[in-house]
Amino acid sequence: MTMAIDDQEQGNSSSNSLTPLQDECFKLYKDKQYKSCEILARMELSLAEQEGRDATIAWTLLGDCAHSTQQYSRAISCYRRIQMWYGSHKYRLKEAQCLQALGNVVEAYSVLEVIPREQRSVTVHMTLGNLYLASGRTTSARECFLDSLVLNPYTLEAIERLAIVGTEKSRVVDAVTEGLKQKGNGSSLIPIMDLISAQFAKHRHNTTASLQLFTELERQFPNNVYLLLKKATLLHQTNDEEGAARTFAKVRQLEHTNVDAMDQYGQILARQNMVDDLNQLASSLLEIDDKRPEAWTALALYHESRNDHEKALAFVEKAIAMDQRHAFAHRLRGAILLAENRPDHAAVSFFRANEIVRDVTSYEGLVDSYLSAGKYKEAICAAKEAISAAPRDPRAVALVGLALAQGQMRADNGDGMDKAKRALRKALTLDPSAFRPLLTLVSIHAREKDFDTCIELLKDGIEGLSSSTTSTVRGQDLLQSRLGEMYMMNEQYQEAITCFHTALSSNPHNAEVKRLMDKLEQTVRGEGHHRSEDLVDETPERHRRSY
Repeated sequence: MTMAIDDQEQGNSSSNSLTPLQDECFKLYKDKQYKSCEILARMELSLAEQEGRDATIAWTLLGDCAHSTQQYSRAISCYRRIQMWYGSHKYRLKEAQCLQALGNVVEAYSVLEVIPREQRSVTVHMTLGNLYLASGRTTSARECFLDSLVLNPYTLEAIERLAIVGTEKSRVVDAVTEGLKQKGNGSSLIPIMDLISAQFAKHRHNTTASLQLFTELERQFPNNVYLLLKKATLLHQTNDEEGAARTFAKVRQLEHTNVDAMDQYGQILARQNMVDDLNQLASSLLEIDDKRPEAWTALALYHESRNDHEKALAFVEKAIAMDQRHAFAHRLRGAILLAENRPDHAAVSFFRANEIVRDVTSYEGLVDSYLSAGKYKEAICAAKEAISAAPRDPRAVALVGLALAQGQMRADNGDGMDKAKRALRKALTLDPSAFRPLLTLVSIHAREKDFDTCIELLKDGIEGLSSSTTSTVRGQDLLQSRLGEMYMMNEQYQEAITCFHTALSSNPHNAEVKRLMDKLEQTVRGEGHHRSEDLVDETPERHRRSY
């Protein structure tokens, strides 16, 4: 609803003070008959000018009609006329929104900056804060979001924005407390402090604590789509793909028109090779709203799952064009470019994703891009930055080990390799079911022909995965297959066969296991041999994660 209609309904221009012609204009606008409203408003403008009356209502209607029909330059002209003639700040918000739609971010926030701080509404503060974020002015954005909470502590989007930009939690709590006091008794209608804790735990990469908090909030507010989506994304981050998929599916069941975070659901479907379901999801999202980036990233995931990198890249770039600040689209673009062996370009996409929302997944992509490009120093620096950003996240700890291991494998540096081993073992201590540090550590020991240690590590990993709530068929067959390889390298052929059969029982479609079984049969018959060099060389690329 536009400002003109708002004014009328709030009594600023009551129906009693409107002329009959103005009243008919408002009726047409409310019925979304914009062209008819514009024609009638121009007649009202002619009469107002002829009779020497205030023409603000006519110009406002013309501006709002242009805005509603996406004629933004025309709308800006109308709003500027009002401000020039009547000196009001009231229409600066509409002008800024039009400028933002045209991509003129700096000019848009310059328009709103003219409004004195004490006269800014919650909407002005939030719009200005988002404009500052888009232009990289994080400190200014932070102040706008805090002001929004003082005016209305239930501006929950501001809390999430403040967590993302790294605001001190105490400042957010103080702003909310002040806002509640201004509302009267100082108490909240919802557990807002728990929500603040959940958001800050999430964006400080304390995933386990955040998941517990959001789960508890969802128990208090069952079937809440917003809370379920937060829970699903956190489950996804902990590699509990089955739990995340169930939660995303529940969201779809509760509200099939929801688009938020559905591209992350699509990523899970792609990893589980549920291509038909992914295709249906992408088609559904495009039908619901083809102006949202999630719909196009889901379509890109579908084509990427079919190894059509060209189409996947085209659709993900369309998603980015829809929303330049959609971090998932930038990460997906990086993953596609990395799959095409374009690591330098992929690094740019992962870096951009990290600029928007600092995330360990983006760091993983950045480190892998640097490693693929042979930039080991840059990979180690990025991995250390990940630990600085998320010291409690085992994925971040693992990245240092991964980067060191890759670099030292090339340099054949024993001291550096010991540091890599320590980092990888620390990551496994934090998360015994983590694949990447486990498989990388196994590769290091396999390179050293220490197959007994490899076998011990993999047995522990399989045991940890079996007891983990995130256990998946994909994980079981992968580790069993790798254990079979180690037994084969250690000439324990019967144990190797047992592992391969166990892997196939978990996943009968695992072509890699079938290949290894054929190779084992050749080795037993004396027709071939298995070289540890081949095993190690193929490992880094085989076990790279998708982003």
